[in-house]
Amino acid sequence: MQTPFQLPVIARRSMRLIACGLMLSGLLACGYKGPLYMPPPEDPPTTLTTPPGHDAPPGPSTR
Repeated sequence: MQTPFQLPVIARRSMRLIACGLMLSGLLACGYKGPLYMPPPEDPPTTLTTPPGHDAPPGPSTR
């Protein structure tokens, strides 16, 4: 019975270094998505900014 094929020590070490480098670079790149900022507030609708005119219903009559 033969032993299973094993990679040389240098190949295993280089694969570990490459895997660790990829994992580390992936973790470091998580925060580099650009600055975070709130969008500017929207203008309120004009119906809320204009005062009510004479469109109010008439009050009780004094006659």
